Amino acid sequence: MAKKESVTPKEWQRATSLYKQAYSLMVLNLFALITIICVHHIFLQKIVFDRPYVFLFVMVSPLLLLVPGAIKGSYRGAIWICFVTLIYFVAGVLNWTQGIDWAYGISETLLSFLLFNIALMYARWKGLSELPVKSA
Repeated sequence: MAKKESVTPKEWQRATSLYKQAYSLMVLNLFALITIICVHHIFLQKIVFDRPYVFLFVMVSPLLLLVPGAIKGSYRGAIWICFVTLIYFVAGVLNWTQGIDWAYGISETLLSFLLFNIALMYARWKGLSELPVKSA
């Protein structure tokens, strides 16, 4: 697909309204994924570590690095959310296929899948809304 140079006023209006709706979903889903990981590793994990908070920080730090870009609403931040979310999708599928953490795996897989798709569409709509509008 060729890169668009400009958009019609109707396309611009639609893209603007869609990215504004997707913004809140993207941020909410990012914090939901962080919360699920924290709750699982602090309260529900059956493996005992000497320093569980260090392990939790390592698990959550890639998502915490994305929070400023998500809150700022940049489309490059949304693209980075897509890249990093794939790691959590794979981890969720692996946890899902193991017998012990299947509920956590399902929730991590679904949240990361939703976050990937919402961030992908947000980046597309935000990019379209920043293009110049064709004059009629």
